[in-house]
Formats: sequence, C-alpha cells, structure tokens
Amino acid sequence: MIAEGKITVTLGDSVQIASNRAASVSGLLTGREVEEALALLPMVFSLCGHAHCAAAQLATGQGTADMRLVLAENAREHLLRILLGWQGGGTPMPAPPVMALVADMHEAIENRDTVSVAATLDDYLEAHVFGCPAEEFLAGKSWLGARTQAAAYLRNIQEKGWQALGQTTPAPLPTLPERALAERMQEPDFCRRPDWQGSPRETGPFARHAQHPLVASQGTGLMARLMARLVELALLPDQMRRSTPQDATPPFGMAETARGRLVHMAELEGGRIASYKILAPTEWNFHPEGVAAKALKGLAPAQAKAVIEAIDPCVDFELRAA
Repeated sequence: MIAEGKITVTLGDSVQIASNRAASVSGLLTGREVEEALALLPMVFSLCGHAHCAAAQLATGQGTADMRLVLAENAREHLLRILLGWQGGGTPMPAPPVMALVADMHEAIENRDTVSVAATLDDYLEAHVFGCPAEEFLAGKSWLGARTQAAAYLRNIQEKGWQALGQTTPAPLPTLPERALAERMQEPDFCRRPDWQGSPRETGPFARHAQHPLVASQGTGLMARLMARLVELALLPDQMRRSTPQDATPPFGMAETARGRLVHMAELEGGRIASYKILAPTEWNFHPEGVAAKALKGLAPAQAKAVIEAIDPCVDFELRAA
C-alpha cells in the first residue's frame, strides 16, 4: 500500500491531470536481496499484487511465473469494478465468490485442479453478468435484456445517450523493443510520464480488444470501453484453462493486468537489487496528455466520472471542476 496515491482530474476548457503516485519503488528495493525484495512487493501494491510478483519474478530471473494467479486476479478486479461501480439497477452481484477467486486459484494450483476455478468463473459469469453462457455472449447473442447488474448498467448508459462519450482516436501500446525500452526506462521521468514515439499510448482491455466485433461495433467511446471489459471477462475462463508457466526474461518482467500492461525492470549485482523500475498502466492511461485527458474534454462531472471508471486507474481519483 506504500505505492498508492491519488489522481486529481480538473475539468474545464482543458483537462488537467495530476498524480501524487510514487514513480518508483527503487529506493525501497535497492540494496535488498532478491528474495526479500519479492516478499515486499505484495505489501507495497494492494491492487494487482500477484501481477507485480509475477513481473518481479520474471525480471529478476527467479524461474518461471504461474500466470493463472494473475488471470484470477484480473477476473476479480474486473468483477469488482462492475460490482462496485456499475450502478443502475438489476440483480446485485454476490461479492463473496468474487473475493474468493484468487484464494480459490491458489488452492486449485496446489491440488492441480485449476479447471474447477475456470468452471466456477464460467458459471458465475452466466448467472450474474451475462445471463447466458460466455461463449454465447461472445458470439453476439442479445443479452442486454437480462436482469443482471451489468446489463442494467449498459441499458442505463444507452438511455442517457452516453454510448459515445469520450471518443478518442485509438493509440494502443504496441509491443516495445526491449533494447529501446531499457533505454527509455533509464530516463528520469519516463516511468512517471511515459510516451512512445512521441505520444502517450493506451493499455488495458480496450487496447487489447478494440478489434473484437462486440467492441468495434460500439466505436471508441464509453460503451466500447465497457464492452471491452466484458469481452475480456468472457475470455478469462478459457485463458485460465490454457495458461502455461512463463519463462523468466531478465531484466524485464511483464504481465497483462486488468488495467493494462505492467513492466518491471531489474538490475542485479551479487544477488542484490542494484536498480529497480516499474512502468504501470495508470501512468500511460492517465498521462497529462494521454487517453483520459483527451476523452474527458467537454464532459460534465457525472459523465467524466463514468469515463474515468471505464478507463480505470489503479488508485483513487478526485474529480474537480475548474
């Protein structure tokens, strides 16, 4: 929780985004033995802790990383965003199964039965999110008439005419060449305000699934971002079933989190951390000139709140009117 902070968004003729997030945990980890540093990370990051641990394990060359825990964590984070933020009627989603996902995956890995967690998630999505099997949702079955909380929220967005709010020209984060990325991550401000080829980029569900028919049919605004989250959720059970351990790739470790691509870069000397840098998705998406700043232009506070929650920072945010 040490690494948490807050983003402040000020609406007006131009959108101002300020962050007091710590740009790096280098000072905390530098000089420590690798095992000690890895043990600290879950205490530093209260959200996406398993993704940070996996990325750190890969960056420091500590064997393979089991990404099934990251996938379970991603499912939990997506479902929590819907459970807590998608208000508009419908049958409320039960919280205990959502909060148990990561612990259930831990137990399933120990028992070599991760298929059961994927099946449980499939059942939950059918009963409490889509009102139909995930594969039918992905195939384009009409589902917005369901009594679920998610369907009710999307109907509410349609009734308000907010589907196209926050339209932007997509600028997805590409696969970054490691040598060039290593050079950029040595720059003092890069991890705090990253850009690629001169422009801030977007990472997260919309960047990953913008070409999926259910997302592409909604354009590039609020509804497209909401649909991208649902598409990703629907795909997660099969990803859990097919997941294989990821090999270490020092000095980098990468994990696709619920909010976007997470990058760790470690330099070791004598089994200790000589330098450590973290490039988190929120720094891309809430760059002062990035996708959030562009999407929020001209929006009223209630509209802006919906768009910010759809882009989804990994810290609290405060919305102000100029």
